[in-house]
Amino acid sequence: MKRKTLLLEADIIQQIKSAFNLNQLEITELMTQAKRYDPKGTGFISKNEVDDIMRELRLLTNEKMIAKFKEELKTYEGKQLELKQICDLYCKLKNYQQQLEDEETITQEYIDAFVALGGQPDRSGYVQKQTIIDIIQKEFELKIDLESFLGDFQGDKLEFDDFCQLFENAGEDAKSFITSFSQAKRNNTDFTVRFKDFEKWEKTAM
Repeated sequence: MKRKTLLLEADIIQQIKSAFNLNQLEITELMTQAKRYDPKGTGFISKNEVDDIMRELRLLTNEKMIAKFKEELKTYEGKQLELKQICDLYCKLKNYQQQLEDEETITQEYIDAFVALGGQPDRSGYVQKQTIIDIIQKEFELKIDLESFLGDFQGDKLEFDDFCQLFENAGEDAKSFITSFSQAKRNNTDFTVRFKDFEKWEKTAM
């Protein structure tokens, strides 16, 4: 009986590997939780208990993740989920968690650059347009069409939202400026380093 159970479990693991992009540790954690909430091996787990599983797997760590969980859970019919559905839900939540982390990283990069150019860490204050122009032309030597870069912006000062939008609309070269400023700050690198030299430093550091 034990051998039959092990064979069945191995088959389930293989099915999970084939259907989902999960590593062995993730599969082991999911199987452990499944056994905990389905000790009789029925193959089904109550939706109410899936909440506990996802908490144990460190996915329901903030309000956004909890809201996403509730939204996704509604897409599964019935009051119970199969293991494959739990794996599917896990993957959706993991991907969403990564998306939030990426967005947070991008936001922090903009904050770092904003502060370095004169703004405040809480996103208040402003950056002088001329400061941006001077840095781009003299320090980072980016080959950006400044007229196109500045677009329809007419003011002399940029608040945080305007600052972000300006660089978002300006293409990858301009975004690299933001990333470079952020990385330089985190590595205590002098902000006056020229962009071409920074690229060399960045490749060496990677």
